[in-house]
Amino acid sequence: MKALVEATLVALVWLVVIPSASAQQWELRRLGFTQNFNAIHFPTKEHGWIVGDGGLILHTSDRGVSWQVQTSSVRTNLNDVFFINRRRGWIVGDGGVILMTTDGGQRWASVASVVEEDLYSVWFHNEKRGWIVGADGVILFTDDGGRSWTRQISGTDEYLYHLHFKTENLGWIVGSRGTILHTENGGRNWTKQSSGTQNDLFRVYFRDKKRGWITGSRGLILHTTDGGKTWIPLPSGAQQILLGVTFRKKEGWIVGWEGTILHSPDEGRTWRRVPAPTRERIYAIVMRDDREGFAIGRNGLMLVYRRP
Repeated sequence: MKALVEATLVALVWLVVIPSASAQQWELRRLGFTQNFNAIHFPTKEHGWIVGDGGLILHTSDRGVSWQVQTSSVRTNLNDVFFINRRRGWIVGDGGVILMTTDGGQRWASVASVVEEDLYSVWFHNEKRGWIVGADGVILFTDDGGRSWTRQISGTDEYLYHLHFKTENLGWIVGSRGTILHTENGGRNWTKQSSGTQNDLFRVYFRDKKRGWITGSRGLILHTTDGGKTWIPLPSGAQQILLGVTFRKKEGWIVGWEGTILHSPDEGRTWRRVPAPTRERIYAIVMRDDREGFAIGRNGLMLVYRRP
């Protein structure tokens, strides 16, 4: 996904944007890395992980104040990370790479993969049951904590970029050329939902069983209030590729290429662009609470959000 997911810092930032009271606190921070940061995950308020190109894994135990390198034993690009608690986590990457840890990343073990395709997203419902998606319609499933994986039938050869489960059985996957897949039985069957677009879809997020959002190319935001039976495009005011999406309480955040940060104050009904101190590509965002968050991206980019 690195071909999808590359630029110069600027001092003046989006002066024409109408400001939002809660959305002007993003500050640039460099950690000294040049690798792309591809994904970030905080299972607790104190502990978080970032993964990136060239096998990079970073860990924080102090709410993101400092970050330390963890040894991955691989040199391939790592695309996603997910922890079910502070100690047990999984990472996926290019070439079918799957890593897992049971001790908070002190040791990362390579797991035998049943595929060679690039893997883009990993999600666990509990310590046993998890899913991975990737290129060429790959869906992998485990019920033993990630020690072994089997393929589920996706019914497509499109690239699958992201997945999100709301319950153990209820999940969604999005991918290239408008692909949306949905399961109500933990992936034993995946059915297609109509997106109404041929745009590539990169992230999916559900607040509950009915309300969900999808981000995609050309500034696309899709929204559903009926569990994906119908998806409606929302105005974004952007033309860039949109990637990470998250919510805290009534506030929503979306990030994308060219320093794009979108903010919603009304539970995702409306979105508008807010100031960002960069024109780099932003790949992922996490809000640890409604006052503090991180966005990461190309060339070791990190943005920190702190609300007074």
